[in-house]
Amino acid sequence: MRIQATWFAAAAALLLSGCSDGVPPWRQAHWPTGGFEVVYLARSACYGTCPVYEIDVFADGRVRYTGEEHVKTTGTHEARLSPHAVTQLAAAVQAARFETLGGSFQDANDGCRDLVTDAPSLTIGVKRTGRLLRVNYYTGCSGPAVPSARIHALADTIDRIAGTQAFIVGQAQPIAGAR
Repeated sequence: MRIQATWFAAAAALLLSGCSDGVPPWRQAHWPTGGFEVVYLARSACYGTCPVYEIDVFADGRVRYTGEEHVKTTGTHEARLSPHAVTQLAAAVQAARFETLGGSFQDANDGCRDLVTDAPSLTIGVKRTGRLLRVNYYTGCSGPAVPSARIHALADTIDRIAGTQAFIVGQAQPIAGAR
């Protein structure tokens, strides 16, 4: 009887572990689906010429860019995204399962098994229904517990949809999807 109970418990644990997508239960807190109030992305300095800027994308399509260093456009500038671009951004945040990314990946205490020095950091924040979730990621951090691919993919998608390349390298069209 004891062997049957042990086998049943092991089988149930194995089956249930497949449902979690590798996300610990304490990171599976309820997070509202749908849109956002604001999506924030900041990229910090590195030992070199990494672009340093912040961008806020608001639910109504307003975009606020602030360029600091190693960018073509410095200072604060505003533009507007189309409703379609805002919808794309909301879908990207949802597809990235942002609520499961965690809070910080900066050092060994955060799961960084390998650290490369002098790399930039990035911060992504999403505010929904008055609740802010944020992930801080040092790009020189890697390890099996670090969702670096998902973080990079979401940051790159935010940049692409918001059109930040126009400010960084000075292209003619300031915002992709602008109206």
